[in-house]
Amino acid sequence: MAIPIIIIPAILSKTIDDFQKDLDKLLNSKKLNTGWVHVDFMDNILVPNKSITVDDLKEVNFGKLKKEAHLMVKNPEKWITKLQTLNFQRIIIHREAKGNIKDYINLIKQNGIQAGLAINPSTAVEALAPYAGLVDVILVMGVNPGFQGQSFILQTLDKIKEIKTKGWPVKIEVDGAVKDTNAKEIVESGADILASGSYLLNGDPDQNLARLLDNLSQQKKQL
Repeated sequence: MAIPIIIIPAILSKTIDDFQKDLDKLLNSKKLNTGWVHVDFMDNILVPNKSITVDDLKEVNFGKLKKEAHLMVKNPEKWITKLQTLNFQRIIIHREAKGNIKDYINLIKQNGIQAGLAINPSTAVEALAPYAGLVDVILVMGVNPGFQGQSFILQTLDKIKEIKTKGWPVKIEVDGAVKDTNAKEIVESGADILASGSYLLNGDPDQNLARLLDNLSQQKKQL
């Protein structure tokens, strides 16, 4: 039986103009214009890069896309509060963030928003244990966060498998260097959701998606 896999295009942009260009690609896509979009936010503290802010998105029309925020920021509380006003359906924070992680998760979920917890390649799976029953999604980084175009870290596959053995009631999402050449291996390791940025958005998103799905072979996509 085929496994339903959710594929989410990811946008990482330093300027709102660049963000809008990538978003327009999704809105004009025949296959990706009604699914999810993964929006990366960076503060140049938790990761060595800076992106658009939540305030930049106040006037942006996302059409029918469901919005997932990935907060690669050291102090996520104010970011969470602002994202809630923009009707994001899922907010993912980092285990490496400063402050009380449980308080952040509760703040996200108090308004019916799904909560996610991300871990960097250097963070052990056991660091997730106190929160695994509180979140909807665990996001495993396949690269050191901050920049697109990096090579996939193969040890990520072992980390996905380890999380799967825990039996935690969460979906496993993988973000970073996800492309047609490794998608099947990632899914076979136990991932439920694939977030793909530069691979999907450089060029024609529909053609890139088709190649990725071909790599998944018998795996079934769900957008």
